[in-house]
Amino acid sequence: MKRRLLLSVAIIIVSVAANAQCYYMPSNSGSNDSVTYLFTGGSFQSYGCAPIDPTYWISGNGMTCTMNFTTPENNPTFRVWGMNTDDYATVHVNGIYYPLTATSAAYDAKVVCGISPGPDGVMFSNGQLVGANNNSQGNYSYQDIQIFSNNVSTLTVTGTAGLGWGFAGVSINCPLITGINNISNNIQASVFPNPLVGNGTLTLHKNVSGARLEIFNQFGQLVRSTDNISGKNIELSRNNLPPGFYFLKLSQQHQVVAVSKLIIAD
Repeated sequence: MKRRLLLSVAIIIVSVAANAQCYYMPSNSGSNDSVTYLFTGGSFQSYGCAPIDPTYWISGNGMTCTMNFTTPENNPTFRVWGMNTDDYATVHVNGIYYPLTATSAAYDAKVVCGISPGPDGVMFSNGQLVGANNNSQGNYSYQDIQIFSNNVSTLTVTGTAGLGWGFAGVSINCPLITGINNISNNIQASVFPNPLVGNGTLTLHKNVSGARLEIFNQFGQLVRSTDNISGKNIELSRNNLPPGFYFLKLSQQHQVVAVSKLIIAD
């Protein structure tokens, strides 16, 4: 069963202060007014993911990327690309080891560049960040990891094992990532086409019944919701939504069961 989801009609225009907008700084941008990068041991490489190439490629043990923030930041987010199950990384906040757990950090839905099976690109294991797919499967996707910590002056990501993965950049002033790495009864979800220009389909790997689909913009504002979603294929209609990044969240019986990212383009 397909249900048409109207993504427009009325979008509330919210005034957002300039310093409250999500601000992404690629790792190859060098120093700017918000962050300075310090790299050790790796090199910049391009592996076919145009939106984020080149990334700072980290392999083996001890290669690092340190972000020095001009002004201490709350809940910064960093982006990684292509981590597999052999790739491990640790995080230090203000020079102190920061174990990654479901309460200390979160990751959002991955964005695929190529073929990347499974719903997750990364996960937390024993306080470290690790890929969810093995090397034979591959993980051609990137994903954002948010640190739930205030007054962060320095954030260091260190590779501890693996054949290699890319550090893409850091974001500040972004809305909190919630409910993504604590999904109950995780249902794999994908949008096609993505980027979306007109109409598309949200495809699930199993049926839902009586679910609620919510669409959030990049600032975490709810722009559309539809109730009583059922089936495996949900039709999406862009209508008047402006270009940009969006997050889809599917809930069933008040629990998040699936998430996905949506890019809208002209």
